[in-house]
Amino acid sequence: MDLRKPSGSFFSALGMILCLTAFFLPDAKARLTDVNVNLYSGIAMLAFGGILLWSSRRSG
Repeated sequence: MDLRKPSGSFFSALGMILCLTAFFLPDAKARLTDVNVNLYSGIAMLAFGGILLWSSRRSG
């Protein structure tokens, strides 16, 4: 069983949730910084999940 497909789906879904949270709840951010951590971590998770899904589709 290829673990890239479920892992990619999980990271993509989690990244999407974080990105949506960053856009619809902009006040829900870390207290010690003005940077929107949800947005940046969501984008990173979406990219990682997309790479995993792309590589699982390409290999099989």
